[in-house]
Amino acid sequence: MAHIFKRPTDSAKGIVVISHQEAYRGKDHYPDMMNRISEKYFIGVHYGGFSNGAPYPGFASFFMGRPSVTDISRRYPDAFEIPIVSSNFTSTVFRKDPEVKKYWDIINISRAANVKKLDIFFREIKKIYGKGYKYKVLLISPKRHEDTPEDHFMDIEDAYYRMFSKEERQLFTLMRLAQNLEFKGLSKTQLSYFYQSSKCATLFSDCEGSPGVIAEALLTEIPVVMYAGQLGSGKDFLTDGNSVVWEDYNNANECLIRAVENHDKFSFDTESLANGYREDRGLEQLKIYFDKLYSLHGQEFDGELINTDDLVSRLPSHYTELPWVDSRLYNGHMTTEEHYNKFYSELKI
Repeated sequence: MAHIFKRPTDSAKGIVVISHQEAYRGKDHYPDMMNRISEKYFIGVHYGGFSNGAPYPGFASFFMGRPSVTDISRRYPDAFEIPIVSSNFTSTVFRKDPEVKKYWDIINISRAANVKKLDIFFREIKKIYGKGYKYKVLLISPKRHEDTPEDHFMDIEDAYYRMFSKEERQLFTLMRLAQNLEFKGLSKTQLSYFYQSSKCATLFSDCEGSPGVIAEALLTEIPVVMYAGQLGSGKDFLTDGNSVVWEDYNNANECLIRAVENHDKFSFDTESLANGYREDRGLEQLKIYFDKLYSLHGQEFDGELINTDDLVSRLPSHYTELPWVDSRLYNGHMTTEEHYNKFYSELKI
């Protein structure tokens, strides 16, 4: 999503950040516009999804991306690297509240996209019930208007009723949130409560960019259970003390059982996790990089930024309250000429 961090002044450029998908479109379809913008703004590219091999456009002044997500720094060694991404701005509402009692044994917050492997999640939960464990499971799975049969688990509700008995459905709650709600369908405060009242969190995908659910779970101090071979930045802050990982998806049920049965024995380096994920720390670190960027170009950074709220949603195009975004019902990516033109007019060049 195009994001305005700073307006230009007579003596210094402003700062805008676009997604790597938008950078690709801008490189091939709107190069003149991007070149005009680069005269007044430093343009950054945010690599949120797993992006090895993704292009790095000539109009970019810097990129935001962790080494576990993008190989830009290896392919373009002269590019100015800011190893900070959306998950580094996770809201401070995700924290441990010792007053909240545990109710759920396992929580999974995932869209029904095929990459989330919810069909395998169902299979492994069924195994857990088959072994006699009566775990309370919560799957929060928001719908989106862009969901298609080609890349989504469209019959998830039917599979839920088909696979699980009436007694098991008393334990396993499938919360399907309406597609007319915004991105995750629930406020961050409500999501934080669901984490706080859970014993462990899981994510079944084998490839992610910067998965927010891992950051949210770890900041809430509940262990994460996931695939050891997952590509992306999901494992960047995992340790033996705060997670359990499986090598084979057939053994995921065993790892979930281990996490639930030992949920109160995990340990969390709260200071390192705050530095790695929390929005206030992320903003402090980002300003340090911006100061270096300005100095490199012989300009002075005054430390002032705008639109710094909800960067965890703004940077990966999950934020929709913008003039160039059509509605809350879709993501915030610029995809059409009209989107780019509206964005350009907001820059007031």
